[in-house]
Amino acid sequence: MLRRTLLAALTLGAGPALAQPATNAWPARQPITMILPAGPGGSSDPLARLLAEEIGKRIGQSIIVQNRPGAGGNIGMAQAARSRPDGYTLVISWTGPLATNLALYRDVGYDPRRDLAPVGMVGCTPNVLAVSATSPARDLSLFMEGTRDRGSQVSYGTTGVGSSWHIAGEMVNLRIGNRLTHVPYTTPSAALSDLLGGRLDAIFPVVPMTVPHVQAGTIRVLAVFSERRSSVLPEVPTTAELGHPELVSETCFALLAPNGTPATLIERLNLELNAILAEPDMRARIEAMGVSVSGGPPADLSRYLEREIPRQAEIVAASGAKAD
Repeated sequence: MLRRTLLAALTLGAGPALAQPATNAWPARQPITMILPAGPGGSSDPLARLLAEEIGKRIGQSIIVQNRPGAGGNIGMAQAARSRPDGYTLVISWTGPLATNLALYRDVGYDPRRDLAPVGMVGCTPNVLAVSATSPARDLSLFMEGTRDRGSQVSYGTTGVGSSWHIAGEMVNLRIGNRLTHVPYTTPSAALSDLLGGRLDAIFPVVPMTVPHVQAGTIRVLAVFSERRSSVLPEVPTTAELGHPELVSETCFALLAPNGTPATLIERLNLELNAILAEPDMRARIEAMGVSVSGGPPADLSRYLEREIPRQAEIVAASGAKAD
């Protein structure tokens, strides 16, 4: 009898701890803001909204994606860095604002290693060379050869100075003797519209943006800037296959929070992020966007920044890209 009583007491005493709901980790049921330092309609937008919805379900909090474009992502990143570290602000960012911009701008207004706490890596996607379906360029070689005939009349659009589109474009430009004219846009959709309208010759977006347009037959992807083929564009050769291993460019997405955010909240967010990325259905949905899933502990993101910031500085220096 005594044994049963003790077991019952232990069970009741353990109940609240074992059944501790995820929502208790956050002090109040107020919405969490997930800052996305880009405008709506870009390749990062559906990924951010998917993660916001799924993480929100798991922690019992509403997560609202706030698009904050401008200055290559610097405006949104600076806002995130200045936000209160109370767990109610997150930022989903990528290689440009996390690494490339530090070499392009005199002062970005934040330090990703000092002002932001890593939550976890999400995944990576390579850039591609895309042209209109009506373009005479059928492959990378023909595109490069075509620039010799037209010189600086060949234009390529980007989402701004220092974007991965710009860096990839300048890699090609450097390779062919600076025969391309850079045309920066404020949104990906504007650049795509001008490509389809014949006002641009090429763009260098990341894979996710190209998939629906390739399927619709409106654009042609000539090369993937990677060592491995994309799972969603398996028929497109890589730059490495085509004899240009130096033309490798990819964008990696990551989740962060303002520095000083309680460690318990960072740990919980990382736990749920990895759980989402491990689910077969969610993994398939993300990879269908052209993003190769990463995941891992916050330390992996810290190590990525330590490697990527100096690497991007070298790429920027070699490409000659400069912010206005």
